[in-house]
Amino acid sequence: MDWKLLITTFITLVVIIDPVGNTPVFLILTRYEERGRRRFAVQAVLAAAAVIFFFAFFGRYILDYLGISVESLMVAGGILLGIVALDMMKGRLNAEEGLARGANVALVPLGTPLLGGPGAVVAAMLLMSQAETAAAKSLVSAGILGALVVVWVALTLAEQLVRLLKDTGVDLLTRVMGILLAAIAVEFVHQAVRTWVG
Repeated sequence: MDWKLLITTFITLVVIIDPVGNTPVFLILTRYEERGRRRFAVQAVLAAAAVIFFFAFFGRYILDYLGISVESLMVAGGILLGIVALDMMKGRLNAEEGLARGANVALVPLGTPLLGGPGAVVAAMLLMSQAETAAAKSLVSAGILGALVVVWVALTLAEQLVRLLKDTGVDLLTRVMGILLAAIAVEFVHQAVRTWVG
């Protein structure tokens, strides 16, 4: 068995998803749901797992059938993240209002496109395409699961972080993370355009 495939998958997914970097965004989006934060962490990871595994096994066929390029997927994810980032920078991001309308921030934008975004989806698709046997595919799947466990642990520990930050710290972090999230969104679009032009 090619254990290197397991390690490569695990490291790649952890780096792309960046659980530590996404923890502040998780805090901001769930600031009005302190009691349900652990539940949101589980839901976000499960949503990301569903998206990543679906595209890992069926993504290439679905995109080819619909005539959608990976670059188009990246642009769509970038636009969605950009909208969230704009609200964060303007201080208009209110998870409480979204939940009142029946929305679930654990699914969108946390589960996807933040955790189970274009980068993770494309990486999972490419890694799975390298696995030619059932055993190899199992190793890739185990690597993905391992990365998602790390994400869940990071989000669960967010509760300790919010106790240190208080409301003022979270407000400041909201603006800063909004800028960084906007940069991530632009990078998604930039990578897609660069591929199209190149």
